Amino acid sequence: MTSNLEILYTKRINTIFFDLDATLVPCVQAELTDAYFGDLHKFAVGKLGSEAAQRFDKAAMKGFRAMKQNDGSMSNMQLFRNVFYQQWPEFPLDVVAFYQEFYNGSFEAVRRVVHARGSEKSLLQSLRQKGYKLVCATNPVFPLSANSRRMSWAGLQPEDFDYITNFDNCSYCKPSPDYFREAAAAVGASPQLCLMVGNDTVDDMGALDAGMQVILITDYLHVRGERSLDQAGAMDYASFLQFAQMLPAVD
Repeated sequence: MTSNLEILYTKRINTIFFDLDATLVPCVQAELTDAYFGDLHKFAVGKLGSEAAQRFDKAAMKGFRAMKQNDGSMSNMQLFRNVFYQQWPEFPLDVVAFYQEFYNGSFEAVRRVVHARGSEKSLLQSLRQKGYKLVCATNPVFPLSANSRRMSWAGLQPEDFDYITNFDNCSYCKPSPDYFREAAAAVGASPQLCLMVGNDTVDDMGALDAGMQVILITDYLHVRGERSLDQAGAMDYASFLQFAQMLPAVD
């Protein structure tokens, strides 16, 4: 881990990617996932009825899995729509508008599984003052409105970032290295001068394959896959705050 952190200084990174869930937004990933899908199902029951909601769940999951495998041929949103309507051609509503209604309303209740921490805003402000470009690098399977709502749970807003990945502006997902390259290109950054800060040993460590450095925040570490933690820096959130304070200003 020490050698990796030394590289951060010698390479003089200029762009920092931050994951949202369980990184900037303090929560247990499994609890957030259960709350999200549970509340979405209740919303679908209210809009469609119980039997149709079951069909919605299956079609939506097909679309979600397709986005995770996107090859760059279209945006994640376009791919989701295509796959969803292949599963349910006669769906009575516009599926993207259906989700938007959920995100504008009852999605807020998912906040119940988020734990308050309170220092995320000042962290990002201090890094921007030093000249770092900041990317909200959440897996782009949600629209910008949903990402904005989730970051608000940590006291953040879209203006705190230079770029926010979402299902409209991305055509790949984590852990594909092309996801990280695509986002780096969007802010004019070289992947070799980027740091990915996350918590997932599969999704976030995919940044290594794009040539980025990686730090995993261990407070809500999600360990899976076969990749060794030795390939990345690892520290708790409090230690990362100290690390961020020591980062030099960008030339």
